[in-house]
Amino acid sequence: MKALLPSLIAICLLISCREKNKYQLDKNILIYFGEKHKKEFQKLGAYYENSLQIDSLNVEAMVGVAESEILIYAFGYVPNSSVMTKVESYYEKAYKLDSLNTNVQKLKGVIHFIKKEWEKSEIAFKKSIDKDPENLNSRHWYSLYLMAMKRVDESMEQSDIILGLDKNEDFLLARGSLYYFQSKFKEMLPLMHKAIENDPEVPWAYDWLGMAYNGLKEHDEAIKTYIKAFNLSDGTVEVGGGLGHALADAGEIVLAKQMSSFYDQAVKKQYLPAVQRAFIHIGLKEFDKALQLLEQAYDEQSWFLLFMQMEHWYDPLRNDPRFHDIVERMGFPK
Repeated sequence: MKALLPSLIAICLLISCREKNKYQLDKNILIYFGEKHKKEFQKLGAYYENSLQIDSLNVEAMVGVAESEILIYAFGYVPNSSVMTKVESYYEKAYKLDSLNTNVQKLKGVIHFIKKEWEKSEIAFKKSIDKDPENLNSRHWYSLYLMAMKRVDESMEQSDIILGLDKNEDFLLARGSLYYFQSKFKEMLPLMHKAIENDPEVPWAYDWLGMAYNGLKEHDEAIKTYIKAFNLSDGTVEVGGGLGHALADAGEIVLAKQMSSFYDQAVKKQYLPAVQRAFIHIGLKEFDKALQLLEQAYDEQSWFLLFMQMEHWYDPLRNDPRFHDIVERMGFPK
């Protein structure tokens, strides 16, 4: 990290100090890449690992360790290759102890989902829900799977069941994400505002709210909201990619290009999710660079490609044979 600082700070100063920029990014946030939240997920995993020190047969703790690693990967902090061996190891231990446990089956479904083993994933999710129909996390994962498969009505049916049982409003973002994939941006707004009202310090609701405003072409609100999300997320690149895309959509080309240049420098020293960088280049209409990054993302087995059938930010690439080839290699069911 120290070796990065001189070149990155130079770029950050350009980003934060240009007087003509309408929007300002905090250079101190940019260089952290979400380290704070990555550590929070790691602490969660450590908690479950400590539980296993007390009880080595604690199946729920095994699932907890695996799911913590999956979250670190899904938020783009680390590549697939750095977590999946550990995830599968804990899953196998849990499965041997209690193969019919609802959360073990849910974990099985998530692993198959990540590995693009679509049929096996669905079977596992259904088994989890059959075992415990009120396991809302299982229904949530299944709804995401169904949306990724373009089975929209079935996905929303699962979401409707979740909302009927979700007394604590824990799945507002989940519902909003399903609306997002359908380009129902107006429907997202009250859900995200309610989530923010419930916890104004959690960045992810602001992230989805920024996506909604961007979809509605309310560019000023989109960028202001994204900047709030980016700051609260400690510079998480999953949010930064969206911010860069929103800047480009709003015509803030110089600032969007500065962000992409910043990430081009940073990736020389550490992992950054290629899809998020691609989103900025798609916004800038730099489609060749975006497709190069999506090829890299495919090789890295990126989480963010699982939803490429429904993600509308990919729309400018859909007629390009190179994009079509990546979709074909994903092996989505016809």
